Amino acid sequence: YDVTVTTNDQLLVADFDHHCIYTFTLDGNYVSKFATRGPGRGQLSEPRSLITDLCGFILVAEVGNHRVSIFNKDGKFVHCFGSRGSDDGKFKGPCGIALSPTGNIYVSDFRNKRVQIFSTY
Repeated sequence: YDVTVTTNDQLLVADFDHHCIYTFTLDGNYVSKFATRGPGRGQLSEPRSLITDLCGFILVAEVGNHRVSIFNKDGKFVHCFGSRGSDDGKFKGPCGIALSPTGNIYVSDFRNKRVQIFSTY
């Protein structure tokens, strides 16, 4: 599980076991959930970590799908990157994601024992 605050002051919670993202007010009141379990575009498998970028996009590191999925601030799927593997840009269990002040995305790649840096996505 992971938690982040969006640019429009909502709390997002990654639910690893239920393969979705929950949205709450900052007071803790439930608002909605998005994504379902699966390998398809816009679906999640074992979301472990999430962040919001400076434009309000939500980036989710998925252990099960070995990728990072990107959603808009309303939870609508936009894009994903990565797949299972050991080459640059591929993952084996991405389990953490962070944003630098300059906009770089850092993804911890658990089973490949590395952190990958992305300047664009």
